[in-house]
Amino acid sequence: MNNITDAPLVPITELLEDIIDNRGKSCPTQETGFPLIATNCIKHSSIYPTFENIRYVSDEVLQMWFRAELKSRDILFVNKGTPGRVCLVPDPITFCAAQDMIGLRADSKKVYYKYLFAILRSNYIQEKIKNFHVGIAIPHFKKSDMKNLLIPVPEMGLQIKIGDMYCQLSEKIENNNKICLELESMAKTIYDYWFLQFEFPNEDGKPYKSSGGKMVWNEELKREIPEGWRKGSFADLLEIGNGKDHKELRDGNIPVYGSGGVMRTVDTSIYNGESVLIPRKGTLNNIIYVNGAFWTVDTMFYTKMKKAHSAIFAYYSAKLYDFEKLNTGTGVPSMTSSIIYNLKIVIPTKNVLESFDNYVQALYKQMNEKESENRELVSLRDFLLPLLMNGQVGFRN
Repeated sequence: MNNITDAPLVPITELLEDIIDNRGKSCPTQETGFPLIATNCIKHSSIYPTFENIRYVSDEVLQMWFRAELKSRDILFVNKGTPGRVCLVPDPITFCAAQDMIGLRADSKKVYYKYLFAILRSNYIQEKIKNFHVGIAIPHFKKSDMKNLLIPVPEMGLQIKIGDMYCQLSEKIENNNKICLELESMAKTIYDYWFLQFEFPNEDGKPYKSSGGKMVWNEELKREIPEGWRKGSFADLLEIGNGKDHKELRDGNIPVYGSGGVMRTVDTSIYNGESVLIPRKGTLNNIIYVNGAFWTVDTMFYTKMKKAHSAIFAYYSAKLYDFEKLNTGTGVPSMTSSIIYNLKIVIPTKNVLESFDNYVQALYKQMNEKESENRELVSLRDFLLPLLMNGQVGFRN
């Protein structure tokens, strides 16, 4: 069998060795301890769960609260909020899972776990999962409907080829994402070193402050800053614009940004250039730097730079603030442009700002290359999977 068009359809419950169900009441959490991931950590942009806005549990809770333990190669399946999202459980396991998701343990005699993971992420199965959604405000997938989710099961050799292909491409994407995170961390470290510790290179290339660079007292900031620097605000660096509704725009290749990142692509842009995107409503701390043509939704601010070489500096300066604490909304967290304009920042000399921008742009160039490669890999992976499923392409023996 070179394709799966004629493969038997089997209830997913018959392909599993076990279902790890720790759903129930929210477990007690604390500020430190063993990481607890929630459904927001399960994304189809990553092969494994991401560690975003995680909580922690104590050793006692870890040992006593959960009904069963996850194992590597299990598949985490979201039941509530974003039903059907899946991720693999890595080896070693460095987290426990909160409620509203279950672990699917494939029976290796019946189904290859990587194939099951790939097929669950396919549009074919994702659309079937949507048909089982219940709930108006918060969609969820009932565990009792698992037996009605039918999976095409070809012979094991084909399963292995499809699963390995999908995961090899996904792991390459994952590795590129890790490289981008490391580059981002390097850029943030340079920002901290230059603009928080004031150890930017002096004329001799040595750290400014620790090499005796002159510091002067600024009465407005109530602190010392390097000579030639001044107190300012974001109004000195940028002009704020409002995002707009994108529903009537035609599809294209220009990204539309919301607070969670890219939502879709359209055929026109609201702005083209370097910009710092700041949520106007919702998750206010999800600040994004972009460089190129883009569109932003109506719950986002976008910015135009007033000073050359200032965009990345403005991005990291904005991230120093906890925008959630500046919230002006009563129900939905909200931000105003006047609050952003008036936030205080220390503005360096033109030469320092330009040197910093040139330095970190080299890092961002590498990030852009990896992100571009990932877009091609994602396109290839998501193009091949349905073709393999419907028999339009196959594997050579």
